[in-house]
Amino acid sequence: MADDNPRQLTSIMRDASSPDAPTKPSRRTLQAIPTTTLVRSLIVLSATVLPAKLLALLIRMTKKHVGIIELIGPLRWTFKKMLYDNFCIGFRKDEILTKTQELRRIGFTGIVLANAREAQPTADTNIGSVIGDTQCEEWVENNLESVQQAEPGDYVGLRFTGAGTAAAKFLADFSAVCKSHSPEEASKIYSGDMEHYVAQVKRVCAAAEERRVRVLIDAESSTYQRAIDCAALQIMASFNTSHRALVLNTYQMYLKSSMDKMKLHLDHSIKHGYVLGIKMVRGAYLHTELDKQSLHISKQQTDDAYDTTVQFLLQEEKAETWKADIMLATHNAQSVRKAFDLYTSTQNSSKQNGVPEPQIRGMTFSQLMGMADEVSMDLVNKIDIAKKEESTRHLTEMDDTNPYPRLGVYKYTAWGSLRDCLLYILRRAEENKDAVARTQDTAFAVMHIEGPCNGQQKARG
Repeated sequence: MADDNPRQLTSIMRDASSPDAPTKPSRRTLQAIPTTTLVRSLIVLSATVLPAKLLALLIRMTKKHVGIIELIGPLRWTFKKMLYDNFCIGFRKDEILTKTQELRRIGFTGIVLANAREAQPTADTNIGSVIGDTQCEEWVENNLESVQQAEPGDYVGLRFTGAGTAAAKFLADFSAVCKSHSPEEASKIYSGDMEHYVAQVKRVCAAAEERRVRVLIDAESSTYQRAIDCAALQIMASFNTSHRALVLNTYQMYLKSSMDKMKLHLDHSIKHGYVLGIKMVRGAYLHTELDKQSLHISKQQTDDAYDTTVQFLLQEEKAETWKADIMLATHNAQSVRKAFDLYTSTQNSSKQNGVPEPQIRGMTFSQLMGMADEVSMDLVNKIDIAKKEESTRHLTEMDDTNPYPRLGVYKYTAWGSLRDCLLYILRRAEENKDAVARTQDTAFAVMHIEGPCNGQQKARG
């Protein structure tokens, strides 16, 4: 891999005149969003034009002084109105419900709700087992609260390392063993911790199932991912046995191995008789991955891997008997457009051919709150059209007994106190520098102008 040219990984530029270049969104795409929201987004996203080092310094300073920000009225008001209201949905149940209803009024299917409060790893070297760990117990309770804050048909997002120091160490140790042993062998070595951890996550999933809320298991860096995958497969085998998937695992397509891993997981789902839940992202941990050889060398290769995998999942004729429920979590307008058109056309063909139970049980899309609104609203418009077409109307149908349409668009957002949410936003910004850079696209869409560099824009993920 060309480690001597890291810009290939993070700064691949596309010419705006090329067929794959992002198209300029129409004003109508964003017209349903309140003007005050668009103006706030423009102000917040304007920070992305700052030099990277200056932006990183501002993030570190804000994290360091978050307690002061809470105490000083003008600072608290500014951060609440700008950062918090742009990326987060609220703290109290009534706030979350009001904002969720507003999103649904605009045309969104619902939200993906993450609890901003995460246990932070400590410097304590005397780390015990995850069994009986206080931080892990608190994490479970926090996520149970997220389930209650969500409405039927929504999702909750689970970040496994948010369970604290003991959990993070267990996930890392298990994943390290998997480099030289099979997941089954690693599960025997860490049988007590894995069984306990899976049981804790299942508590959240059981509550979600009762409330008719779905669960997204977030991907993390490769340091932890093998353990996360092992746990996710066990959990999906327990909860995804009906027509739709309740639990979805995340696949990061900047990793060369992701498509092969997904195929192995599809085989696992056939063997154990469940619907594989698939959330596809390009990836959020590019800067923290230790094995650079495991990554696609360029943004274009990652884009190609993403689109090729979607095409593999959606192709009409498959010899395999697997079943999958898919969420495409991406800000890339081209990938969204291709996937939407392919899914609606193949599902319409399946309906015409009398296929009683399609292999792809549903395809939904999600973007982060406060980002990629031009992509989200384009999807809202497409789904609105699909509702009116006889050939695709069945994909959008939902009711009180079935709150999960086969075609939908969601906003991923955090809930919690100002302090918790600020720290959550800043942690995500530090982890995912590329997502911060991609917010420029939304700013350009709001202003309805071309990107920088004489009409060039960064490829979006």
